[in-house]
Formats: sequence, C-alpha cells, structure tokens
Amino acid sequence: MSVRESLIKHLTSILRASNGTLLVILCDLDGLSIAKIGRKSDIEINPNQITSLASAAFSVSEENWEDLNIQEQVISFSYFDKICLITIKINETLLTIVHDYNKDWPLDADGLASSMYYLKQQLSEFFGSEKNTEEELEIFSNKVRSALYLMGMGSDVPFLSYTPEEYDSSNLLPAFSKILDSIQNPIFMRYSLANPSGLTLDARKSDLDNIDLSIQAFSANATVAFQKLKEESNESVFGDLLCYIAVSGEETENFYGLITCPSGTLKFSKSSNLLNIQEISFIGLFSLEYGGIPIIGEARNIVYSILEIIGSETTTEKFIKAINILTSSKYE
Repeated sequence: MSVRESLIKHLTSILRASNGTLLVILCDLDGLSIAKIGRKSDIEINPNQITSLASAAFSVSEENWEDLNIQEQVISFSYFDKICLITIKINETLLTIVHDYNKDWPLDADGLASSMYYLKQQLSEFFGSEKNTEEELEIFSNKVRSALYLMGMGSDVPFLSYTPEEYDSSNLLPAFSKILDSIQNPIFMRYSLANPSGLTLDARKSDLDNIDLSIQAFSANATVAFQKLKEESNESVFGDLLCYIAVSGEETENFYGLITCPSGTLKFSKSSNLLNIQEISFIGLFSLEYGGIPIIGEARNIVYSILEIIGSETTTEKFIKAINILTSSKYE
C-alpha cells in the first residue's frame, strides 16, 4: 500500500466513525489539498472552500497565542449554522473534519486520536521528513484526545438570564457591566465585549490572570481574527459563522482556550444610518480544567442577556440555538 493510499485509509476511518461527518480533508498550510474523502450530503460542500477556511481557522488565533505566550495550538472548532469545521495541525498539514453537529455530537475522541497517531506517522514518510519517535506520536495523539474530551465535558450551566431588572436605555454600558458581573462560574481568565474594530466596550479578568498582554490588546486580536474568519466564510453554503473556539497548550493538564461569538448589534442612536449600528462580539480566554461545557454555557447566557437589552439579531440567536444543541450532548 502506497503512503497516499494509507492516508486515504485513515481519512476514511474518520469519515465512517460518524454519520454526521460529511468530509475529511488533508491540506498543506497554504490550503492546497493533499487527500480527501467524503459522503453524499444535502449540504453542498466545496473542498476548495474548506481548505481555505481550514487555513484561516488555524492561523487567525496565532497572534493571540504568541502574545499570550501559550503554544502550540492543538485544535480549532468553527461552528456555522449547518456544520462545524474541526481543524488539527499534523506536521506541516491541516486535517479538517466537516461535521454536522446537528445530526451527531460529540465526535469519537478515542477513534480520532488513534487516526492522528497513524496520520502523523504516515505524513513524515509522505514528506520525507524525520520520523517521529513512538513517544512523540503518543504525545500528539493524546493531546488531540484530551482536547476533544475536555471540550465536551464539565458541569451543565442552566440557561439563565443575567439581564438587570432596571437599566437606563439611553446608556446601556452599565447594564452590560452588570451582565458580565453576574456570571455564575469563575471559568474565564478574562472576557470582554468588543466592536468589530476591536474596541473594548467592557471587560473582566480574574485574580488568576497574570498575563502581561492587556485585555484591550487581547480583545482586539480576537475580534480581528473573528472578523477575518467571517470574511473568509462569506457567502458559504454553511450559513453564518456562529462561534470560533481554539485550544492551545503544551501539556494536556494545562490547556487554554479562546472563544469568540456574536453578541447582537448595538445602535448608538435612533437613526437608521448604518454608521450608528455596530456588531458586538463576546471574547473569552479560559483554562480547560473546568471543561468546555460550562464555558459555552456561560457564553450563551451572557449573549442571551445582552440580546434581551439590545433586541433580537438572527446570527446571535442561531448561536444560542447551536450552544443548546452542543450542551445537550456531552461525554460522560
């Protein structure tokens, strides 16, 4: 069996592990396809767009990780209306799984980790690079397994509203502040609300946060990254970009995550002029020691509370719906 045939074999095993997986594609860091395998679906998938999105999904958070001195990124999740892109860097390639989370969630972490072991081994041979040791292969596959498991674990967070009973509709920032102060779990190291240019509207950081990077710079980096990913996915058949999560860290016991999601649109005056309307994003940095379930649950509650104040917005409402699906199915 040739190396390419062996690569296809392992991609096929990932595809067959779940009926919700629609396409598995391997590309280089620039988005050039190396191998792919997929199944028929009602969702029209353009592999070229997937590789382009995969490259963007893995690169947009690099600046933040570098500034935070947290390396290296293990996995990213890009949630759209219809599918999630799970992207993993293997040597100098990107493996992307196009998965319908509405149909089946979460993924088989053990099976995927096993495939990562053999894919990393085969890719070294494919590119003629130095072979990985047994220990290196095990460390890599264990990191992927742990990241997947941790993102799908943790205590459930009730669907709550943190909206204050009374607030000044002419100045909503104090109401936003009360919402951020109402979070029920100490799970975010830092979190904020920002506009599309990265300007921080309000922010919080925990006592455990000893990172030198300012929360304003952190918010700006994350917001710009989210906007780039939105632009890359513009007019895709998958629908709106609802949430971006990336996990990074050298050790499985010390993983960190970034989450960015839409939080509605804020009008600065009663005028219908588009210049007076800006999107808001919620950004959070967290430790994965609590698991991903309370992270996305609290993000949903904050965003839901903000919508109660500023009014409904379609993409943000889809985000809330998606999070309810993700939190309803988790690893036991």
